[in-house]
Amino acid sequence: MASKKTTEKATVSVADLQALRAQLEQEATEKQVELAQRTYEVDFETVENITRVLKHLNQDVTWNMKNAAVLINLSDSLHEEKNRISVEQKINKEAPTTVALRQVDINTLYQSLTAVQSTGIESARLYVRLLTNIGSQITTAMQAMATANQEIQSLHVELAELDAKIDQEETPTELVSNEAVEQA
Repeated sequence: MASKKTTEKATVSVADLQALRAQLEQEATEKQVELAQRTYEVDFETVENITRVLKHLNQDVTWNMKNAAVLINLSDSLHEEKNRISVEQKINKEAPTTVALRQVDINTLYQSLTAVQSTGIESARLYVRLLTNIGSQITTAMQAMATANQEIQSLHVELAELDAKIDQEETPTELVSNEAVEQA
């Protein structure tokens, strides 16, 4: 008597595998789009802290061809958020200083803050205060992004395994047998 697993395996057709692959591919694409559009909130506590980060980006970050565009994007995003918060705080002095940043901006902010090289005790003091205020929030956002990326990576592994099964099912068994005989 055939086991249940063997019976299930025998009933899975190439069309079924291809349909499952299409479904997984759609799911992976949706998750990637959702992740790219997701924003992460960082409470800078004061507008001055946003200004400090902008100053840091402008003066303390070394840029090159590989990171110039993402640094500019982060700076532009922070400027927009700072302007939005300033307007909100003119209306309501208690308005939060929470900045919404996308994945690329969070990653760039993390990279720029961990690559700081500067001089002077007061500069170090301001940097440590700033990092204390927003560092854990950035770390939390980075961990959430890593989890989401692992989910997407798992889907891609499943897709690769399905591709291998589809290729195996589409390869005629006679061809496989002939190749085995020729190699022997």
